[in-house]
Amino acid sequence: MIKHKLQRNFFSLNRILTTKSGVGQNGSALIISFIFMLVILVLVGSLFEFVTQNVKATRRAVAGEQAMALADAGVDKAVSELNATAGSYTGETGTVLGTGVFDSSVANLSASLKEITVTGYAPNKTNPQASRTVKIRVSINPATVSFNYGVQVGDGGLTMAKDSSILGNVYSNGPIVGASGDVITGDAYSAGSGGRIQSFTVQGNAYAHTIQSSIVGGSAHGTALTGSTLTGHAWMNSISSCTVNGGAHYTTRTACTVSGAITTPYPGDPDPGPEPFPITDQQITDWKAAAATGGTISGGYTLAAGQSVSLGPKKISGNLNLGNNAILTLTGPLWVTGYIDAAKDSTIKLAPSYGDISEVYIADGNIDLSKEVNFVRAGSNSYILAIGLSTSPGAISVAKSADALIIYAPNGTASVSKSSVLREITAWGLSTAKDTQVIYETGLANLQFSGGPGGSWTPVRGTWREIK
Repeated sequence: MIKHKLQRNFFSLNRILTTKSGVGQNGSALIISFIFMLVILVLVGSLFEFVTQNVKATRRAVAGEQAMALADAGVDKAVSELNATAGSYTGETGTVLGTGVFDSSVANLSASLKEITVTGYAPNKTNPQASRTVKIRVSINPATVSFNYGVQVGDGGLTMAKDSSILGNVYSNGPIVGASGDVITGDAYSAGSGGRIQSFTVQGNAYAHTIQSSIVGGSAHGTALTGSTLTGHAWMNSISSCTVNGGAHYTTRTACTVSGAITTPYPGDPDPGPEPFPITDQQITDWKAAAATGGTISGGYTLAAGQSVSLGPKKISGNLNLGNNAILTLTGPLWVTGYIDAAKDSTIKLAPSYGDISEVYIADGNIDLSKEVNFVRAGSNSYILAIGLSTSPGAISVAKSADALIIYAPNGTASVSKSSVLREITAWGLSTAKDTQVIYETGLANLQFSGGPGGSWTPVRGTWREIK
């Protein structure tokens, strides 16, 4: 039945197509319809392809933006971690964040310059739709402190036991009093009308209102010279019981031998003025603030014998006690509101990441380092600065050689014993036992510390770049 219907339809269609009128009307209509449908299908297909490509391109663009955002977020994280770890952060891998993952690495270019590389993957690292890699350099602008003297003391003055020496210059706002065999290899200054240099061999020049019982390798400047020997010249108001191998400028002279030219009368040279300490109160406040950014340990902190810990930046509300052979590694500035007591053979050291950058630890109370404490620097030009803010006679006490240690006690007296060798001492007053030696290093005139204003890792302008 169906077969017969199909045959009839076929013959009918054939008659239409073979008829002149059919060719002109029905055949043309069918062909036009076919062509129109074909055009529609082509347009629809093209539009679909266009939409599909745009959707893919949009997804790739969005994924690319997400990957770039991840890379930039990784840079921010790296900078934050560098500041939180005093520069010891080296990067991380596979960190999931928001819409993707990032990897980061940190390369050391110098003690104060690093390069961060971060790759962001969206939506994942295994099968990413997009990835972006960026590099940027970060630098630290350390707080700079200039220690211009081997020893600098305030009104409390300098008192040294016999056979001690300072290899460098000395500036005191009070008297400088030594004993047999005491030597200052540089210049010595004792400020004010009460300034006095007594019982020292000063290999450089000596500046004080009164210079007595001393040997001066250079010239002597002040008001009164008595019982002393000069290799150079005397620029004094009065000289007595002395030997001057150079020329002498004076008004009065008693029992004094002068080998060179004489100029008289001479009123004497003005007294040296007081010298301010190299670290301001504001700088100390800034270091305390930098330490507090790492959080506070309440109730004090005790590191038991033989134990090790890394601290910094950190504030300790209370006292800090280090047991025998304990090792404290500084990873940032440390502020202790009480005292610091370090037991025999304990060690305070800088984290290796410091390189040639120095670090500070501060105690509002005394710092007792008299039990043979060890100090270990990071780089050859790095130091550990101990600041004791106590006003007591024992603001800081040291009893062992420590070439990595700088002592700073602006309000109290520092004491050094047991044949110690130190690099620099600044204190209101200083007393030393016999055979003590302070050896000043030229690098102390431009010492860089991690904490304080500007003492943080920050991006270097113009170094951000996209790698791929």
